[in-house]
Amino acid sequence: MTKRFLPGKWLPVWIALSAVLIVAGVVLFSLFGFNYVSPEKKTVEISYDAVVFIEEKEDKLAEECEKVFAQSGLDYTGKRTDSELDMSYISETGNYLLVYTFSSDVKDDVLVKAADDLQKAIDADANLNLNGTISVSAHTLAGEQFHEGSWRAAIALGVAAIVALVYVGFRFGWADAITGLIACVNDVLLTLSLFALVRIPVYAYGPVLFAGIAAVFSVICWLVQCMKMRENFKDPAFASLTAQEAVGLSVAGSWKFACCFLIPVAVVFAVLGAVASSGLRLFLLPVLLPLAVSVYSSFLLAPAVLVPFKSKFDKMKSSRKKYVGKKKAEAQE
Repeated sequence: MTKRFLPGKWLPVWIALSAVLIVAGVVLFSLFGFNYVSPEKKTVEISYDAVVFIEEKEDKLAEECEKVFAQSGLDYTGKRTDSELDMSYISETGNYLLVYTFSSDVKDDVLVKAADDLQKAIDADANLNLNGTISVSAHTLAGEQFHEGSWRAAIALGVAAIVALVYVGFRFGWADAITGLIACVNDVLLTLSLFALVRIPVYAYGPVLFAGIAAVFSVICWLVQCMKMRENFKDPAFASLTAQEAVGLSVAGSWKFACCFLIPVAVVFAVLGAVASSGLRLFLLPVLLPLAVSVYSSFLLAPAVLVPFKSKFDKMKSSRKKYVGKKKAEAQE
């Protein structure tokens, strides 16, 4: 016990780090929102089956599309090829999508007419010889804000976190509960801020969902820390240590949990995300971010926050014992 990790000394560093990231995330969110918010745009989507893909006719299909757009006086601003998704099950259908993006200034009737002309040209021109099932559709995509759903989810997650931390308070002490609450709030805000900062693509419900996952991970990791500390603090060897030394020594011994449990969980999510469909990948890979945040909070920030609370509560407990002992001595006299 000669080398002691003193987490309390690092408290200003962790507070500053979290504060800078959260403030930066709030500013960036205020300016640009999350990555699911996009300006209104219009698209023409050409869905084609595996026959076209296997026979490598995509270039010929793209040439026909661009020829019809030019004849209609339309200039596209973007072009991409995606695997078509069934959003009911977030799984790939086996078809492919050639998507052309147009400015929001393009009139809907002009875009619809261009899509109809393209469908007729594909169906009527035997020279194309595409040998597949092809359908064309026009879409107007408006940027959406999900404030009402986000607030409801945030309230539900907040209530769940408070209930869990009340349990921590009764089971392990209110110093642990207050620290866990601070860590949980930090993890929620930090996860939201990081999604705004690093611009990770997510579904509309994504940021709040991942913030909730961060809160769950945070509570689980902190529960493990609390159980470890309660077990360690019963050891007579810890009785002579300061709050900072006791917390630091206990946390230093709990990193094994991170290696044995958290790292395999992260590897599983990473591997599944790498091999999953593009729809599931938008859920599985971003989960690594709240997992990393909860590890930082539970193993670095929260122990540093706990030190002054534990020191204060230990002094109160010591004063109470002295007062009770004095009263018993007076009663015996």
